[in-house]
Amino acid sequence: MYNNKHIWARKIGFGFGENDNVPDDINAWNNEQIVKSFETVGVLTRSSKPVRWPEEYNFSFEERLQRAYKYDSERKDIEKSKDLSGFEKKSQIKALRTETDVSLLDVYRFWNSAIYSEDVIKQRFTHFWTNHFTVGGNGRRNFVIGDFINRVIYKNLNSSFENMLYEATSHVGMLDYLDNAESVGEKSESALWDKKRGKLSGLNDNLARELLELHSVSPSRNYTEEDIRNSAKILAGWGSNIDSLIPKYKREQRRKNSSPGSLKGFIVEPYFKHRAEPGKKIVLDKEFGAGKKTLRKLTNMLSKDDSTARYLSKKLAIHFVGESVSEDEIQSIYKVWKESAGDLHEVHKEVIRITKLTSVKKFLWPSTWMFQAIRVSGANIMPGFNEEDWFGQPNSEPRNILKEIGNSFWENRQPDGYSDKKEDWISTEHFDRRVRIATRISASKPSKTGEEIAHIHDFSDKTKLAIDKAKTNKTKMIVALCSPDFMEV
Repeated sequence: MYNNKHIWARKIGFGFGENDNVPDDINAWNNEQIVKSFETVGVLTRSSKPVRWPEEYNFSFEERLQRAYKYDSERKDIEKSKDLSGFEKKSQIKALRTETDVSLLDVYRFWNSAIYSEDVIKQRFTHFWTNHFTVGGNGRRNFVIGDFINRVIYKNLNSSFENMLYEATSHVGMLDYLDNAESVGEKSESALWDKKRGKLSGLNDNLARELLELHSVSPSRNYTEEDIRNSAKILAGWGSNIDSLIPKYKREQRRKNSSPGSLKGFIVEPYFKHRAEPGKKIVLDKEFGAGKKTLRKLTNMLSKDDSTARYLSKKLAIHFVGESVSEDEIQSIYKVWKESAGDLHEVHKEVIRITKLTSVKKFLWPSTWMFQAIRVSGANIMPGFNEEDWFGQPNSEPRNILKEIGNSFWENRQPDGYSDKKEDWISTEHFDRRVRIATRISASKPSKTGEEIAHIHDFSDKTKLAIDKAKTNKTKMIVALCSPDFMEV
């Protein structure tokens, strides 16, 4: 059982920092973490106090897509120019990226939210669901990952899984990442036009496959290849490449008898009727018709399936409790999932309750461990979001660090996300990466020493002795942060 409040705050969140008020009633704090609305904060400079996140950095979805389009179109013009040297082209493209990029500020927001925000439990659940609904970063997708995290995941934490599943599936980042933008119904108007011109087009089942396998029912549902294919038919017509979505919307407006609606509504639900598959489809023995609303009917069905409840109850339990979670603990979450019909507010409360009672240890992801180490130690390794590097460019250090430790949501990765298995994170290489982070923390004038961290978090006598034997403050900090007591909680 997690009776030490500091250990508990690391088990379920990111720990208590020097400016946090450690609550008298931890159960009341747990509940407040779930129900309360919190401000997003960040630091202007490396050593400043957190302030409210600037409103101008809360980029709308439309602005993100406009910037992606601007970067793509103007980059192509620069690359085609015959009046510029190779060096000039690289310089102008770099300047254009700096002007249009939003992803670096999204990374800053991600760091700041984990290290300085009050809603540490909500942030941990955000990381879990962002990993579950993986949208790998790469070029144009980095323009919208921040929107996916903040609008689809964070804002649905107290909603239903039904709603989160639909919004994640229909988000342009997901549609782009899993190639649904290239999927065309085989009997659609678009496919018939292509055939007349001698061009091949057809279904891409990547998103349909992952929707069933990874995002909802899992292979335990024993769905068939035909179920996947019919799901792909329902998804046909959804999506566009991120950098071309707005131009395609404008073309839709010009199409005969086309009424895509407002730009804001269209980009949230990017559906192209002429690419959609007509006729009925059967998925898991249920019949679906044609049209835009069919996708919502499919995701609603999948969200309510018993296999989805079992699969995600176990996944949540493993992520927060640990790999050795008992069947009874999983069943407790599953029962609440079923009784609440996937109400994430109720499900998350049960995850917290079960996690609070367990004696099982959880080996932390590198990013979770790093954010906790920075927050708990009071280190200032995080640049401010308004700081520039030596070359007068936005400081990309936070993005580079996440990439270095191998746990960044802005890098391309497999659709099944980052592993929750300890064995996948304990190699010599991964340990060396943590040592490098701990070294940076020790050099950044942390407010707590390795001995103080060990005392607050009730480290074992063996670890405390190892810290005591270390000859420098730097080594003591490294031993403390890279000990089993801190990497596993």
